[in-house]
Amino acid sequence: MMKFAAVTAAAGLVGAPVAAQDVQPAPASPEQVAPLAAPAAEPSCELHVWPTENYIGINTGLLSGFGIVGAIADIEAHKGRVRTVKDLMRDYLGPDVQMTALNRMGITETLKLKDYKIIVHEPTPFNEDLKKDPELKAKTKAMNARIKAKQRLSDSQHPCYAELITTHIFYHKAMMYGSNLFTGWIYREFGDKPLATKVATGQVKNPLEVFPPKSADQVGPAKAELIDAYEKDFREYVEKKVQPGS
Repeated sequence: MMKFAAVTAAAGLVGAPVAAQDVQPAPASPEQVAPLAAPAAEPSCELHVWPTENYIGINTGLLSGFGIVGAIADIEAHKGRVRTVKDLMRDYLGPDVQMTALNRMGITETLKLKDYKIIVHEPTPFNEDLKKDPELKAKTKAMNARIKAKQRLSDSQHPCYAELITTHIFYHKAMMYGSNLFTGWIYREFGDKPLATKVATGQVKNPLEVFPPKSADQVGPAKAELIDAYEKDFREYVEKKVQPGS
């Protein structure tokens, strides 16, 4: 309001001048002065996260071979096109969906990391894309070499540093065991060291009953089930591989 009054007065839009004593506010008592809020402290550590675009699907039933096993056709947005399980996983559980799910769960809380800033990187690539893209293949080879050597994947030299790499999302259907969603991760802690001081590699699985959907009315439940299985995979991975016995 003070700014508006000053502008209108300068433009000659205000009538009679206001007496100075009419606009001076009474001094505030010490009790009335609100304390300034302290600025939020920056996180003191970094967690670098790589989601994935590497989707795998296998059927080990009597009629083995993936092909279009579990595929669906003629669902509204894709009429006339047969969609494989890999297509559906890419749509239902893409890198953005993975990060939304992990953030909803609380990545750092689940990993028991206190005061870590999350930095998201490009997803790990689809294995089949490496065959037709030499540059991507070379980049992935270099990434794997750094993992093997226990070196940091990013250029960050932060003195408190960790990494979570998603290696694959794998749908497996077996006649004896039904359908399951496997997810693989590599978790590494560095602290202030140039090489990883802790490495936890592995995959876990959770069952699927609705995914892949067989009809249009199953699409919503199938998508929700897939995301839920992914979240359960992450919790169990941390419990079994990162913090066993904790």
